Amino acid sequence: MRIHKNNIKTKVFSLLLLGVIVLTVFPFTVIGSTTYQTTLTKGTEIYIVDHYDEEAWKSTVNSISTPNDWFKGNVSLVDAKSKITLKGYVFTTWNTYDVLTSIFMPEYFTTQEIYTLIGIMNLQGYNETTINSNYNESFKLWYGIRSVWNFTDSDYEELPSYTDGVIVLQNPLDYKKMLDDYTNLSVELNGNPFIQFSGYSFPNITPDQFLWQLALNGLAIADPQAEYLTELINEMGPENASATETTLIFERYGVTDYNVEIEYGPKGMMSSFLVKDSGDTIIFRLISTNSDWIFFTVLIIVSASVGLLIAFMIVRSRKLKRR
Repeated sequence: MRIHKNNIKTKVFSLLLLGVIVLTVFPFTVIGSTTYQTTLTKGTEIYIVDHYDEEAWKSTVNSISTPNDWFKGNVSLVDAKSKITLKGYVFTTWNTYDVLTSIFMPEYFTTQEIYTLIGIMNLQGYNETTINSNYNESFKLWYGIRSVWNFTDSDYEELPSYTDGVIVLQNPLDYKKMLDDYTNLSVELNGNPFIQFSGYSFPNITPDQFLWQLALNGLAIADPQAEYLTELINEMGPENASATETTLIFERYGVTDYNVEIEYGPKGMMSSFLVKDSGDTIIFRLISTNSDWIFFTVLIIVSASVGLLIAFMIVRSRKLKRR
């Protein structure tokens, strides 16, 4: 009787361990979740340029530009590297005014122009209270502070090149609401005679332009990532962007057609950035050297440990049967 009870316990325990290993090895197979969780973690990512074909870039992307137009620092050199340290993050809520002044205006105006525009807007009644009252959407997000060292082929400076924020929206559908609010508000602002007289105007931004802006400025995503990107694309409805699993794909046109593929790692941040021509030949590639491989190394170690433990329990069970 004692042996029989031990067999039952052993089988139950083995099944539980098997469940653990399945969930560990296939963490992204669970579907149907509408609640997203951040996977941001404090730490440092190192990005390195491991391929750049200058001739192909000029004949495909732009004859007078370089990757330096997309990234800060000297990113046109193979082996150039950049360092980004995430210091931490908090859960917070933004309103339309926060989005306007933190996402849209910095993309198209200098710091001095932003201060000037905000002064004019305040005088015309478009202050924070009024804007948030007229456009009363709220956006829940995780906000992280990161230090960034620009791309270089020499040693990093002691101090970062700059410090900025990275956001992960709790709901990917909110990106469309952000763009809708901005579109409606920009029409109002551009129609104001004092803003017109100042010589400033708020640009019209398409879904494709907004997604491209977010991607170049460090778009981060929540888990489950494949669903997050799918919902983001479906809601935004861009003409020339799509998502496949954890990769965001842009179909762009320069000298000729080309694609940009941005893959996201387990931390929810970019793990690779590829530029390909229409024949899938790589023109430029930027990779993270310390995110995915750490994740999969840990995954392999955990899986192997669980597998050995299951094997040990099976052997032990057989020995008990022989007694």
